[in-house]
Amino acid sequence: MNSILHTLLKVVPFSLRSKIKYIPLLKQLQQYIVRRYLNGKSSTSTITAGPAKGLVFPFEFPQDKLIWTGTYELKFAQALASYIKPGYVCYDIGAYKGYYSGIMALKGAGEVFVFEPMPANIRKIKNLIKLNPDLKITLKEIAVADYSGDVEFKLMPEETMGKLSKSTFQAYEKEVEILKIPSYSIDDLIKNGLREPDFIKIDVEGAEELVLEGAKNLLTRKKPILMIEVHSEEIGKRCNEMLKQIYSIIYVLETGGLPEDSTLSICHYVALA
Repeated sequence: MNSILHTLLKVVPFSLRSKIKYIPLLKQLQQYIVRRYLNGKSSTSTITAGPAKGLVFPFEFPQDKLIWTGTYELKFAQALASYIKPGYVCYDIGAYKGYYSGIMALKGAGEVFVFEPMPANIRKIKNLIKLNPDLKITLKEIAVADYSGDVEFKLMPEETMGKLSKSTFQAYEKEVEILKIPSYSIDDLIKNGLREPDFIKIDVEGAEELVLEGAKNLLTRKKPILMIEVHSEEIGKRCNEMLKQIYSIIYVLETGGLPEDSTLSICHYVALA
């Protein structure tokens, strides 16, 4: 049944896939198919459209439905793909299941370094790398923060979610477990021989300012392109103040406007030299 549904998906125009949820009859049909045939199932297939077209991905349903259709966080994925140039060295900090790492590699990145401390996500990324042996993706099973050393990392109720204990994002939420894991600053990693990035994507559940603090030397010297998921207005203000000292262009992807004009609680900043 999975292979039949995958074949049927290829027939659906990509421009229609992200609009199905707004079309009453098609919306109900899609929901029925997911509930009846996909819920609780796992499969491996190739994404057939969108920025990740050609990526072989290990799907788990229903949570990976939008990745399966190629429409997952589409605006962000399209913007990210547009900034990657052949030969770029890319960092994916907080990689979730490796979806964006795959897009970077598909766009011709010379190497993609993936930084992910979550045990559940590490397993998924290792599987993704195995399924796509031609893509230049290297996994680093560490956290990235403002200094190098062991840190406390909270595992959250959702299996694939976790954050540094120092993160101020949703501080009220109760963790399932606290791990002690190795953490490094970007500046220390580069000092120890890691290739300098041309592009950095950051999604670290409220610890984004810590990542930036630990990369000040690199950012000042090289000014790599940054795409950052910002998890609150207050965190955004602090990140923006740091970035304005270095970057001439900073904008909010969702609005196209300046960070200081944004009232979005969660959004994405793009910083360009």
